[in-house]
Amino acid sequence: MIEIPASGAYSAPGAVRPPSIRWPGSVRRPGTREFERSATDWLFDLAPARWRHEQVFHRNPLHLAHLVRLHLDAEILAVQAGLRALRAALLGAPRRADDTETIEAYLREQTWAKAVREQVGLVEDALHRAHRR
Repeated sequence: MIEIPASGAYSAPGAVRPPSIRWPGSVRRPGTREFERSATDWLFDLAPARWRHEQVFHRNPLHLAHLVRLHLDAEILAVQAGLRALRAALLGAPRRADDTETIEAYLREQTWAKAVREQVGLVEDALHRAHRR
């Protein structure tokens, strides 16, 4: 599992990342002609659908990446809060058959959001480096 600092801090663009973070498969490698387009398409797939109508994000995928990362930060916090509330509600309550499965679903969503957030960070860093050139 990929660990996110408890503070929610995010490393600066260009910072060294743990080797366990994998580049998103549908995003072409930086330096290729298709990199920016594939990164933008992938980021839009992660974003709320209404963001596709914001032309500024089509013109500047770095801003899109930043906002997607913030959106995932909020999702992680929401899942954590939901999990805490669910566990608190289950204390002393009679167990239902799907309680464990529900908790596991929350944990899977949290793991997914953290991993994708790190991938977005990789793409954001690469977009930042590409725009500095």
